[in-house]
Amino acid sequence: MKNPYRLSCILLLSMLPVAAPAQKILVAGVKQVASCEFAVRALQADLRTMDFPKDWTFVIACTQIAWEKLQRKADTFQTNTGFTNVQGRITVINARIYFEMPPLSGTTHPTPQLVLQHERGHIVCGCNDEWKADRAAGLH
Repeated sequence: MKNPYRLSCILLLSMLPVAAPAQKILVAGVKQVASCEFAVRALQADLRTMDFPKDWTFVIACTQIAWEKLQRKADTFQTNTGFTNVQGRITVINARIYFEMPPLSGTTHPTPQLVLQHERGHIVCGCNDEWKADRAAGLH
């Protein structure tokens, strides 16, 4: 990722906030949160079963256009499901993972929960390395 702080600033200025008990959840690509409610509710349920930092921010890319825009801004094109900016304390999730039936296509993590565990692995290892993130998440 070329400039992790630039992505953080852009994301925080252009998203709609969602009321959440712990982590902050923002949605991108829709005018109303209700348009992405399927992904918001699913992510909230998943987060209740996982140990993410309380001050972590999640962005749900609710449309393919929003996903591609966020990938470009983060210079992260090797994923179809999600990516984490450890320095910016942000994880971006493609809402599609909550719309598709498992196994998810284009990833080695066949469920949304495994995608989130992998992204948590990036936080645990403090790294961008995919293999190390899987290992830190207990996926290897």
